[in-house]
Amino acid sequence: MSIAWYIQRFRTFSIPEILFRFHQRARTHILDKQIYKRSSKSNYSLPESSIIQNKNASFLYPIFEKNIDIFKPIDWHLDIQSEKRFPRKFSHQINIRSDEYGSAKHVWEINRLLFLTYIALQYKETNDSDFLDLFVFHVTSWVQENPYLEGVNWYSNIEINIRLINFYFCYQILNADLLRQTNSKFSEFYEKIWQPCIEKHAEFSFKHPSLFSSANNHLISEYAGLFVAACAFDIKQKEKKIIYAKKGLEREIIKQNSLEGVNREEAAEYIQFINDFFLIAAIVGQNTNHNFSENYFKQLHKIAHYLNQILDQNGNYPMYGDGDDGFVLLPDAHKHYNNFLSQLSSFAVLFKDASLKRENAIWDNKNELLFGEKGNVIFNSLESLGTPNRSSFFEKSGHFIFRKKFDNKETYLHFDAAPLGFLSIAAHGHADALSFILHVEGVPFLIDSGTFTYHTHKEWRKYFVGTLAHNTIRINKKDQATLAGPTMWLNHYDCQITSVGENFVEASHNGYKSEGVSHTRKIEFHPEEDSFTITDSLKSKKPFLAEIPFHLHPKIMVHTIGASFLLKSENSRSVQIFTDANLNYEIKEGEINPITGWYSEHFGEKFKSKTLYAKKTCSGNETFVTKIKIQ
Repeated sequence: MSIAWYIQRFRTFSIPEILFRFHQRARTHILDKQIYKRSSKSNYSLPESSIIQNKNASFLYPIFEKNIDIFKPIDWHLDIQSEKRFPRKFSHQINIRSDEYGSAKHVWEINRLLFLTYIALQYKETNDSDFLDLFVFHVTSWVQENPYLEGVNWYSNIEINIRLINFYFCYQILNADLLRQTNSKFSEFYEKIWQPCIEKHAEFSFKHPSLFSSANNHLISEYAGLFVAACAFDIKQKEKKIIYAKKGLEREIIKQNSLEGVNREEAAEYIQFINDFFLIAAIVGQNTNHNFSENYFKQLHKIAHYLNQILDQNGNYPMYGDGDDGFVLLPDAHKHYNNFLSQLSSFAVLFKDASLKRENAIWDNKNELLFGEKGNVIFNSLESLGTPNRSSFFEKSGHFIFRKKFDNKETYLHFDAAPLGFLSIAAHGHADALSFILHVEGVPFLIDSGTFTYHTHKEWRKYFVGTLAHNTIRINKKDQATLAGPTMWLNHYDCQITSVGENFVEASHNGYKSEGVSHTRKIEFHPEEDSFTITDSLKSKKPFLAEIPFHLHPKIMVHTIGASFLLKSENSRSVQIFTDANLNYEIKEGEINPITGWYSEHFGEKFKSKTLYAKKTCSGNETFVTKIKIQ
C-alpha cells in the first residue's frame, strides 16, 4: 500500500480512532506475530475420499465468473481469475490492494466454504458416506493449508465469520452430535481438526473487531459469526462472547439502518448480504434460548418491508452502490442465486407476514435450512398479497420508488437522493447523487453501471464508482466526491430533499460546491399516461462543463426517431426518451479512452453497453428537461 493511501486513510480518523488504530496495530503486528511464530503447523494426512480419487467425478461450483470443481482438491491460495497465487506468510503483512498476487476477493470467495453446506446436504439426502468423506477431506485440507494467521485467508475478519456460520449449518445438516457418537473416524476428525479450527476462528473474531470508520457490514458479520458459534459450539468464554456479540447486533441493527429500514451503506446488493447476518442470528438465538429484543425484531421487520419495496416484479433490485455477489449461506449452488426473493420468503415466515410473500415466492434449501418443516408449513399457510403496486417513498433515507402495476404490466423507477455512504470512508457507496434507474415489466432499461472490481484494475474501479457511470450529471469531468482509495471517499456530498408530492420529488446535492455549481433534479411521474418528466437545474456564476448520460442495459435495442430515442426489449413495452432540445446526444458503447459505455451486473464481469451521452459548456444557469414515455 502506498504512503499516499495511508495519508488519505489517516484523514478519515477521529482522535479516538487514532488511539484504537495504534492498539489494533500492536495486536496485529506484535501480539499476532508472536502467536504466529509460536504456532505449530498442522500436518494431518489427508483422509481418503473416493469422490476425490474418482477422475471422472466432477461438480462445478460458481465463484463469480469462474467455477471450482469441488470434487477435486482445492488450491486455497489461488486466484482462479488471474491464476496468481497469494503467498503463505504472516497474514497481516500481505498487500491485498494491488494486482501483485491477483484479487483477494476471488480467493476469499472460495475460502468462505459456502460449498460445504451443499456437500453436507448431499450426505443428508443420500446417506452416502462418500459425501461425508468429501466434507472431511476439504475441512482437513483447509486446516492443513491455512495455519492460524498464515496466508490471506486470515487477513479479513468478515471471512472468518462467514466460515463460522457455515460451520454451524454444516454441523446441523450432518447431525454431527449423533455422528460423533456413532462414527469414530468423524469423532476423531471433529476433536482433532474441526473443533480446534472453530475455536481459532472464534478467538480471531473476538479479538479483531472492525470499529470506528471500519464499523460497517464487517462489524455486523463479526458479531453474527461469533454469536452463532458461541451459541452452538463449546468454545472458550462462551457466555461472555454470546453477551458481547448479541449486544453488538442489537446496537448495529439500529445504527446501520435508518428508522425506515434502509441500510446506510448505500449499496443495494449488500442489503441481502447484511440482512442474512441479522436474520440468521435471530433464528439461532430463538433456537438456543438467546432471544433478541422486541426492538431488534421491529427493526428487522422494517428492513424486510424496504426489501420488498425496492424489488421490481421480477425480483430485480436497483443496483446503487457496490455489489460483489456476496452471500452468507448458499446451499443451492446456483450461479446467480436471487437471495432477495429467498429472503422475502424468510421474512414472511419469521413475521408471519403475507405482504412479504410474492407471487413468485420460493421455498428453497436455504429456507429449509433456516426454518425446517415448521417454517414450510407457515410459508404454505400464507396467502400471497403479491408485488407492491404503488409508489413508495423513503423520504428520510433519500430513496424513492415510483411504481405503477396493473396485471403483469409494471412501471418502476428508483430515484437516489441519499447520502454517499456510511461513516467517514463511505466504503461501498458510489458518487451517484440524484441518479435513477428504470425497469418496465421487470426488465431493466436505464441502469446503474454496476461495480466490476474492488482492489484491482484501478482505472475500471474509478469509472464504475464514478459519477459518469450513473444516470445523473457530471460537472467539469469531476466526481461528486473524491475517491481516495478503492473503498474510501473524501469530501462527501450532502443531499437535500426540497419538495415531495404524491407523484413527484425534487432534491439537490452540494457535491460540486468547489466548482461553484449546484444541481437540483425534479422527477415527476404521470401515472395516467405512464410517463416521467425529469427537470435538471444547474446554477452557477461561472462557466462549467456538464455531461449528461443515460446508461442502457446491454439487451436494450436503440432506435433514433428524430430528436428522441426509442428503446426496445423483447419482453416488455418500449420506452421513448425525448431529450432536451439544447443537447446533442450521441451513442457511446464499450469505449476505453476514456472508459464509457460498460455494464457489470455481477462482480468480475463487464460487458459493453450503450450510453446516450451529451455534454455542453454552460455559461451560467442552465435547465435541461427530459421526458420518458412508456409506450
